[in-house]
Amino acid sequence: MNSPFANIFLALRARIQSQVTAITYIDQDLNQLKPATRPPVSWPCALIDFEDFNFSNMGDNVQVANGTIVVKLGFAPYSNTSQSTPDPYTEQALGYYDIEWSLHLALQGWSPGDDYGYLIRTSALTQKRPDNYRVREVRYSLTFEDYSTKPQQQYAPATLIVADQILL
Repeated sequence: MNSPFANIFLALRARIQSQVTAITYIDQDLNQLKPATRPPVSWPCALIDFEDFNFSNMGDNVQVANGTIVVKLGFAPYSNTSQSTPDPYTEQALGYYDIEWSLHLALQGWSPGDDYGYLIRTSALTQKRPDNYRVREVRYSLTFEDYSTKPQQQYAPATLIVADQILL
């Protein structure tokens, strides 16, 4: 793949799959978790998207990219966690926090490749939804340099003439 975003996505997918084995479905975020429909995913899921990437020029057509990677963690409807809920059910209902923590341990300070910076968590929030699905968004910042449009230098060998002889 040539696109940095495609390569980052593939690296993230592989990292999550190998490090957070409780997650059973990993994909791009294509709005699968929109309310009012039965999401076409298996639970729990991780959906990945790239948001708010800004680019600035370093010169010579090289750019620095800086933006946010959003990992949405989706969980099936959960049970009650009130004080009257038996502990085993409460623990099961709160298990999504452990999965989120495992995701954080796998991604914080990790780099998706030699050409990229390191992921830094910037926020985590719960989506307010009209249905019973639990969706947590964990956001990571990422910075990398893009050399893809830098002009290639063309070098011609120098010719040196000394005492009427050509030396290469």
